[in-house]
Amino acid sequence: MAGNLAITRFDDQTGLGGRASEAAAVRESAERLVAEAVIFERERGSSWEEIAGYLGIDADSARERFTPAVERWHRAFEEPYRLDESGRKRVLQLPFAAYDPESVCRLLDLRVRLRVYFNDEHPVSGALRSDSAADGAQAPDYDLGGRVMREDLGRLMRLLARFAHADGGPTDWDAVAAGLRGTDEDELDAWDAYVVEGTSTSLRMRFANVSRDDGLVEVVVSGATDRELRLRIDTLFTVFGPDA
Repeated sequence: MAGNLAITRFDDQTGLGGRASEAAAVRESAERLVAEAVIFERERGSSWEEIAGYLGIDADSARERFTPAVERWHRAFEEPYRLDESGRKRVLQLPFAAYDPESVCRLLDLRVRLRVYFNDEHPVSGALRSDSAADGAQAPDYDLGGRVMREDLGRLMRLLARFAHADGGPTDWDAVAAGLRGTDEDELDAWDAYVVEGTSTSLRMRFANVSRDDGLVEVVVSGATDRELRLRIDTLFTVFGPDA
C-alpha cells in the first residue's frame, strides 16, 4: 500500500483528496500492525515497560491503549466465531491463519521469499513447524495443494505441463483429467497420481474426489523447487478454486 503512493503515473486519474485517503489507509494498517506486534510481545513475556520503551510512551499508557486488543485476542480462543447481526453468518474472531494454517503458511512463505535477500525456503513457517530441526536447520519442504473445480482440472494440468516445459505434444489433458478414478480424499493411499516430466522440472500430481462436493477435486503438486514456479502454481489453485 505504501509502495502504491510512490507511483506517479496515475496521479492525473486520482480524485482530489484520493492520495490522502490512500495514506490514511496505510496509517490504519500500520496501527493494526503495531497492535498485533504488541500482542505477540505480550504472548512471549514482554512487560509493558519493555514494550512502551520502544513505542515512546510510558507503561501505563501502553497498557491502557493495547489491553483491549490483548483481551480480544484471548477471548477469541474461547469463542473463535460469533454470529453477525442476522444471526445466520459466522464471523471469524481470530486471524484467518488460525483456521487454515497450512494455506496461509504456504502463501506467506511464497510472498516473503520474493522480497527477502537471503535464501530460505520457509522464512515464515520454518520455525513454526513441529518438524523443524532443533539446531535451526531449514524445515522440510511441503506440497502445494488445494481444491479446484472438476471442469477446470484439464486446464490446470495443461498449465502445469507448460510451467514444467514438458513436451508440447498432442496430450489431451482434458481426457487425462476425465480418466481419473473415483478416489476419495480421505483414502490417501488410493489417490490417483500423474507425473509431468519437463525439461526444467518434474512435477508430481496427486488427485482425489472431494467427498462432500462432486464438483471439486483435491489436487496436490510436488516437485516445484523454484520459488517463482511455486508462486505460479499456488496462483493456479486460487484461479481454478471454488472461490474464484
